[in-house]
Amino acid sequence: MAQILERLVVDCSVIVKWKITTEDYADEAEELLLDWQNRAVELCAPNLLQSEVMSAFLRAHRRGRVSEAEAKNAIRDLLALPFLLFDAASIATRAFEIAQQHNQRAYDCIYVALAEREGVELWTGDRRLYNVLHFHFASVRWIEDYQRKRS
Repeated sequence: MAQILERLVVDCSVIVKWKITTEDYADEAEELLLDWQNRAVELCAPNLLQSEVMSAFLRAHRRGRVSEAEAKNAIRDLLALPFLLFDAASIATRAFEIAQQHNQRAYDCIYVALAEREGVELWTGDRRLYNVLHFHFASVRWIEDYQRKRS
């Protein structure tokens, strides 16, 4: 019988830390990645993750945080990872409601809506999102609090 993995939603703010290791809480983000690589967890995200990763590394390059080659390599590497991706359209209405009610960015709330629908935790490194929503959604978790799950 195959082991049932704990499923987690992860947002782009965590994934970027896998390549820009100078970011705050990159060590905790790496623990999450290592848990995934060791099949202790399964990571999922809405399909908008792909464009968010590209946007994050374009922004990092424009700000001089990574070279063009580093940005392109990070995008290639991260988009090749086997995330379980969900169609954002299926949760768009709920994400809109969350964003409107809590004055948040719509694309961030797609991750919240996905975690809510799937009944799993959302791990984020987005302080603004966490500070506003973790009081209303117990599933919204701060990456600094991530604890290793693999044995």
